[in-house]
Amino acid sequence: MERERQENKLSSVAFSALGVASLVLVWQLLGSLRIVSEASLPSPWSVARALPTVLGDHEFLDAAVDTATSWGVSVLIGSAVAIFIGLVASSITFLQRPTEVVVNTFRSVPATALIPIGILLFGLGMQMKASIALYAIFWPILINTIYGVATTEPMRLDAARSMRWPWWRRQVFVTLPSAVPSILTGVRIAVGISLIVIISTELLGARYGVGTVLVQYTQALRPDVVYAGVLLLGVIGALMFSLLVKLERRFVRWVPVA
Repeated sequence: MERERQENKLSSVAFSALGVASLVLVWQLLGSLRIVSEASLPSPWSVARALPTVLGDHEFLDAAVDTATSWGVSVLIGSAVAIFIGLVASSITFLQRPTEVVVNTFRSVPATALIPIGILLFGLGMQMKASIALYAIFWPILINTIYGVATTEPMRLDAARSMRWPWWRRQVFVTLPSAVPSILTGVRIAVGISLIVIISTELLGARYGVGTVLVQYTQALRPDVVYAGVLLLGVIGALMFSLLVKLERRFVRWVPVA
């Protein structure tokens, strides 16, 4: 069993490396065949040579800290609020219909469309970025929480009621563990959405962050550095996703993680 698991892991790594190599090859061919100009799409090697420039740029690193802070705050607060509201709203009958109406009404509003309102309310700083990202991730986590509560086994709830457990105890020890798989799916989705929205706000209207630094490099006609910065963001996002999956497997052992 252990040997088979190691072989599957090696096979997965090999296919992942093959996928990355194929992408780099296509990228190189697009430039070599003049399908896309060098000014629009620098070669992979030009971008690789620009990585030290990005990593050695203190302004970029400071901006990355600001972006990461906004990202973490939005995910933590958004997850806590959405999970709490989802548990309460889906467990109290007369709140279910109003919650459904609110979700269907507001989840279709693009978060980036609220950037002007965010600027009016919070200015151009971290509060604006985090609030817009929080709005964007609130809905998928809330929907997944409601769905997870709906999948709770009725017999477990009946058993809890027969033991005269209070409402809060049924939610914590019966409903919440049953909803965890769906909630974690929502959180994983939210991690990616939050980063996308925060970078978008920085590109469109924030005072500081990775997006604003990338705009400066674009204006300085350094596409290689821009692509290097975007590549780093992709790597960071992938690492965060992998870390989240590992934490799920370690601390929530009864949940099968894909």
